[in-house]
Amino acid sequence: MFKIGEFSKLVRVSARMLRYYEKCGLLKPASIDTFTGYRMYSAKQIPHLMRIISLRDMGFVAAEIVEALPHFHDGIAMKEILERKQNEIRASIAIEQSKLEAIDAMNNHFFKECFDMVYDVIFKSLQAEKVISIRESIPAEQEEQLWDKLFVFIKQNNIVHGSGGYSIYHSDEYEDDNVDTEIAVPVTTLGKDADGFKYKELPQIPKAATIRFSGSYENYSAAMEKLALWIEENGYEISGVVRGFAISSHMDGASIGEFMTELQVPVRKM
Repeated sequence: MFKIGEFSKLVRVSARMLRYYEKCGLLKPASIDTFTGYRMYSAKQIPHLMRIISLRDMGFVAAEIVEALPHFHDGIAMKEILERKQNEIRASIAIEQSKLEAIDAMNNHFFKECFDMVYDVIFKSLQAEKVISIRESIPAEQEEQLWDKLFVFIKQNNIVHGSGGYSIYHSDEYEDDNVDTEIAVPVTTLGKDADGFKYKELPQIPKAATIRFSGSYENYSAAMEKLALWIEENGYEISGVVRGFAISSHMDGASIGEFMTELQVPVRKM
């Protein structure tokens, strides 16, 4: 038997960590001297400790190690546990990669000002327009899939349509995972609704604050900031749903540098 300090030196694990493993129920001392209170460890516990360290180094937290250890000699169970951890780490890597990309984008921002690609606010009336649309509650990042879905329906049914298209956001507030989104494309005549696709007429908007931005949709924030300042400084308030009109996009075969989007916000005097 070895005292905790001696055992710590043998296994190259700090006494603090050994106490932590004991607290978590991962590795209890082989015995505790009732008179001195010394924690005593056995050499027979080393393989068990090495399993703990191995799982820890793979990213398992204490609670997960507690779950895994009883199955260490069950190949099927351990395969499932390890694959679950693999998937978790891959998802974590993807999240970290997106953070790196965001850092790169912000870093580039210091060399290329976003506002160079944002135009002035134009106050105007928007006419009513016939459209075919589809409306679903979707995660924000799936909007492009909704566009694809609409254009597949248009192509399959040989629907004559105009250029551009609307993204209309009906939610009362922004939600990443449940955005009430309507995608609409101008048409010359109204047809028959089918399979969740609806023909309708977008109503006239007598007063709208609009702004255009070119290039990547990352410039949306800069455009919306400029638009919000104009609304506030000119004594208006938002009076309807915000929508974006894709003047040119990948749907038209345009490259990112050729994208042009107009944000349209119904307003009224406060």
